[in-house]
Amino acid sequence: MATPANAPAASPCPDKALLEAWRAGDVDAGASLFARHYKSVARFFTNRLGPDCDDLIQATFLGCVEGFERFRGDASFRTLLFAIARNKLLKHLRNHARDRARFDPASVSIAASLPSSGSVLAARRERQLLLLALQRLPVDTQLMLELYYWENMRVAEIAAILDRPSPTIRTRMARGRQQLARELEALSHSQAELEHSLRGFERWAEALHAEFDR
Repeated sequence: MATPANAPAASPCPDKALLEAWRAGDVDAGASLFARHYKSVARFFTNRLGPDCDDLIQATFLGCVEGFERFRGDASFRTLLFAIARNKLLKHLRNHARDRARFDPASVSIAASLPSSGSVLAARRERQLLLLALQRLPVDTQLMLELYYWENMRVAEIAAILDRPSPTIRTRMARGRQQLARELEALSHSQAELEHSLRGFERWAEALHAEFDR
C-alpha cells in the first residue's frame, strides 16, 4: 500500500539504538551514526590540529563502540562522543607535547604544547584572529567555549564531558571569555580590529559552523 502524501515522516532512529546495533555487528547502523555526527567531530579535531586528523575521527567513533558500557541512559550520545573525542585529543597532545610530563589541559594551550599547531580555516583576518586566540587558551577552556558556541551544548552536557560540576564550568567559561579577549588584544593590530573581533565572536562561530556544513 502506498504511503499517503501527507503522512508524517518516520522518526530517525535514536543514536543509542544505532550504537547498540553497530556494536552487535550492524555495519549500516555504524555508517548512519558516523554520517549523523561526522561534521561535529571533524570540526572538533580540525580546528585544533588541522585537516590531517582522519585517524582521530575514526578512533573516536570506534571508541564509542568500545566504551558502550559507559553510556548512561540519562546521557546523550553526543556527551559520550565528545568525552571520547576529548580523551583522544589529550592522548594525541601528550604524545606530541614538548614537555609530556607537564602537560595539563586545564592550564596548557595547544599553541604552547605542540611544536607547530593549528590551521587557519578561514581567509578573513577576523576569523584568523579568533582561531589563533582560541588555540592560545588552555585546551579544556577552548573545548568548553567551542562546545557551547558551535555545538550548542548545554552547560550540563559540557560538565559531563569534562567530569566537572556545572557551576565550575560556568565559572571557567566566564574566565575563558575574558582570556579570549586578552589573547585577541595581544594579536590585534589595532583597537578597531580588536573591537570588531570581540563583537563578531558569536557571529563568527555561526559562520564557521556553516562553513563546515557546506
